[in-house]
Amino acid sequence: MTHYLRSNGLGSLAIVLALAATAPADDLRGRLVAVTSEKYASDTVVVLSDTEVTVQPSGIGVTRTREVVKVLREGGVRGQAVRRFEFDPTTNRICIEALRVHRANGDVVEVPLSAAVVQPVPQWGIFWASDQVLIDLPRVNPGDAVESVYTKTGFNVAYLADGPGGPAAAPVSYGADLSALEPPMPGHWYDEVEFWSSTPVAEKRYTVRAPRSMPLQYEVYNGELRTSVTFEGEHVVYTFEKRDIQPVAYEPSMASTRDTQCKLVLATLEDWPAKSRWFHEKNEASFEACDGIRALVREIVAGLKTDEEKITALNHWVAENIRYVGTSRGACEGYTTHHVQETFRDRGGVCKDKAGLLVAMLREAGFESYIVMTQAGTDVAPIPADQFNHAVTCIRNADGSFRLLDPTWMPKSRENWSSAEQLQYVVYGTPEGQPLAISPYSGPEENAASWRGTSDLTASGTLRCQLEFTAVGSPETSLRRSLAGSPAGERVGSLESWLRTLSPGARLTEHAIMDPVDFSGPIRLRAGIEAAGYAFGSDQRRFLRLPMLRRVLGDVVAGDLRDTTALETRKYPLRLRSTRRLEISETLRLPAGWKARDLPEAVTMDGPAAALKFTLQQSGGAIEYTLVLDVKQRTIPVADYANYREVVRAFESLCDRWVVCAPDAKSAQAGAAAAGTD
Repeated sequence: MTHYLRSNGLGSLAIVLALAATAPADDLRGRLVAVTSEKYASDTVVVLSDTEVTVQPSGIGVTRTREVVKVLREGGVRGQAVRRFEFDPTTNRICIEALRVHRANGDVVEVPLSAAVVQPVPQWGIFWASDQVLIDLPRVNPGDAVESVYTKTGFNVAYLADGPGGPAAAPVSYGADLSALEPPMPGHWYDEVEFWSSTPVAEKRYTVRAPRSMPLQYEVYNGELRTSVTFEGEHVVYTFEKRDIQPVAYEPSMASTRDTQCKLVLATLEDWPAKSRWFHEKNEASFEACDGIRALVREIVAGLKTDEEKITALNHWVAENIRYVGTSRGACEGYTTHHVQETFRDRGGVCKDKAGLLVAMLREAGFESYIVMTQAGTDVAPIPADQFNHAVTCIRNADGSFRLLDPTWMPKSRENWSSAEQLQYVVYGTPEGQPLAISPYSGPEENAASWRGTSDLTASGTLRCQLEFTAVGSPETSLRRSLAGSPAGERVGSLESWLRTLSPGARLTEHAIMDPVDFSGPIRLRAGIEAAGYAFGSDQRRFLRLPMLRRVLGDVVAGDLRDTTALETRKYPLRLRSTRRLEISETLRLPAGWKARDLPEAVTMDGPAAALKFTLQQSGGAIEYTLVLDVKQRTIPVADYANYREVVRAFESLCDRWVVCAPDAKSAQAGAAAAGTD
């Protein structure tokens, strides 16, 4: 997934390091003494996190942060060896005002700032301009604490590391030009602040001073904060506080902490249509096609008869031919797409660049297309602050509705819009402006995996079966990408490794594997399988599990369902890759004269999150059964988890159920007389 929105501003690199003139707050010693290893079980505790933001009329924020971290145990010592301050030189300026070590005996050591080292932040995939200031600390022991005070001036959002930036009191300076800083939306400011942590926080305070002419709208989600609004000259002062923040108790496959933990969202912007118009205007100039793009579009759509064929072909071309790689163009990199002619020339870009090129190509093909902001993986709060990490493309239909397309998530997939992005918040960037919207629901039937088997069991316990597997939607994409990740000559080996879920001794006798980049239809796979010793026991009694319920390929197409029911109850919603349907049917022929006992009974279950239907019959020496499991929601609310758990556990119980097979009395007597042959 592409994290494309970055803090923004303009100007050259500037870092200012200075020693603060003021001494530590008088009450700090008392705060440190109150934080003890008897009270906290963690290695470190954030004793104080205090952030003060002054919003300028331009929309630029000046943010001063003071943080004090106390080490309680040896496990926390290493984490305080170096203090790291990250920033983006194209969007903000940083000033390190003070760095101190408070010894357990009351001594205070001022850390020299002149030895600071500036270096790029390690990056992969996206090579933008983020830097970091590194300062070595003297040895910190349990009982000691580290205090840092720094300021950033610029434009930031909370989910991008620290906050905005600062004044210049400077023995060491890198040519700060604060006048060059400019927010992406002049005259507007916003932020998202997390009031949760993986480390205990004794006290956290966040204060905003905004001009009276720039009133803030804000809301607190997933918890409570102590809040106040006061007047201070020409400013309105908003203060938010929370004490005794305990570490998050994570649950397996839980929804994002952005959706489950306490956070504050603030914005001066009036509404989402204004954000929509701004996003359109910010990027519209970059969609002008060149002759090369026009010629390519004509080539791609030549001979295609329907709009659906043209849309799919264009989306596929961008998905498969523009590699995912980000390179910086300087200020406002995160908000503006690279010009489509650059993306076309470079054959590379991040999500916003791929989305922009698709906009231009769709327009050349006669469609009304725009770029779209979205948040992949988490929700968006109603307050119109930037809460986005991804960019996609849309088409406006003749009836005024919108259709979403995502060339970033489409490689090796037939999904023009990924089912993993269902019910996801979006803001369409149009000239007239659009409200906050949500992407379409993708039901289980659109994300189905199907196993169909015809199997024979011999009296010696050998299983021979023919498996036909098909998939659409999310399971199809997962399988295509798994297959495409290996050279064609190694795909049979991948299939053989997947057979181990059926039996450790299973081997292929024949196979047919669809090319993962053949998008002409749903992916199909056929396999002939032989597994000696599949059913164990004597020739008079065999024990086995129903073969297709072993779910060959199950870890590939439904691995996210595994181990999701261990908790009896949940505090947080359960997050899956997508909705899902698993369809399994099989005819299992037993040895002549044999019958099965202890067969599972029919099951019918239904609820808001999941449903299961299983039927089985034994007739003429064969067992025939069908099973359909539906997972109806991608994110399972806490209220629906009991239904999900009951259904999935019933499904797993069927998959693990042992069946006993034995010859009937007449066959057993005949077999004994003949000494038994296979």
